[in-house]
Amino acid sequence: MTASLSFGSEAVADSSGGVADLPGGVADTSAAENFQRFTALPVLGYSEETKLQFGAMAIVFLKPDEKDGKVPEIDVSAYGSTRGQFQFLITPYFYLYHDEISGWLDLRYQNWVASYFGMGNDPDIDKYVTFDRQRFYFGAELESTVGVPKQFKYGVELHIEHSDIQFDDPTDGDASENHRLITPPANTRSGWRNGAGYLLAFDTRDNTNWTRHGFLAQWQQMFYSDLLGDYTFDIETLDLRGYTYLFWGTSMAVGALWQRSGGDVPFDMLAGPDGNKRFRGVESLYFRDNQALILQAELRKYLGWRLAGDIFFEGGKSGDHFSELMRNKWHRSVGFGGMLILNMKEQLYARGELSWVDFDHLGMTVYIRQAF
Repeated sequence: MTASLSFGSEAVADSSGGVADLPGGVADTSAAENFQRFTALPVLGYSEETKLQFGAMAIVFLKPDEKDGKVPEIDVSAYGSTRGQFQFLITPYFYLYHDEISGWLDLRYQNWVASYFGMGNDPDIDKYVTFDRQRFYFGAELESTVGVPKQFKYGVELHIEHSDIQFDDPTDGDASENHRLITPPANTRSGWRNGAGYLLAFDTRDNTNWTRHGFLAQWQQMFYSDLLGDYTFDIETLDLRGYTYLFWGTSMAVGALWQRSGGDVPFDMLAGPDGNKRFRGVESLYFRDNQALILQAELRKYLGWRLAGDIFFEGGKSGDHFSELMRNKWHRSVGFGGMLILNMKEQLYARGELSWVDFDHLGMTVYIRQAF
């Protein structure tokens, strides 16, 4: 179940007082305001990872430096759950130098109870051990198209994090409960995970919030060193996405994500789905290993007023190395969802989605922006 409400100073016309194009190709000719300053929404939801989740989010939109420029924003959210979880985060998005330079900052605190299902591609959802993680995180990314054709971009990313992790005693409690049969992983020490990396991309998307056509191919590497923290490892990611407009306000999106991690990798940073954007509806550590592959297909349709909907199919798997990854069986998920427009002109959505994972159990996702 998800409930949300959006309010704020409304934007329905472009900066010249003309017509703004809505996601379904419908024009809104009202000109009451030409810039939306903020939106806010309380959120109530449920998922396997959080149980009942409650909180609030606010997004502040800043006027661009030049006419028709991309709109900077600051996202602030705080939420808790009946599972004893809490998270606070603030994320500014910014655009500089005629929008040829863009980036984001991410500052968050998390006190999170989660489940570890063991390593590999074949977890049993009823067998897990619980842990509590206190996490302080700062991330930053800077992208640029300066000096290259506008379809290309390059960038750098910074990751600074301290995690304090405490596992429950797997022998504690009722011995008949299956979730006491999983042994905690070996690499569970607390400490700093500090690293930096680069990205290279080819990007022809028409809009990053509600993409109707275009293509994205992005390669990223992140390097972590015990000279900067407590771990030495690396992470590689290849992200491929394609979009096309079909008919009647409906567009199709397809995506493929390959991840690889190597070295002294913390168990919670191994390759696998995040449960919100990639393979929705599963707990973030449901299936994990040194490599992972996730495929996605989705139909999105603008329904009218501030509403949109989607249906999707996703597949994912993990493995210790590439040949094992290819041999392992697929996890599958089908689902549907609804979306509420938070900012009409920027085509920014809040979404809630229900998925049927492995045709065995249900999952639910509440998130801002599209999954991919």
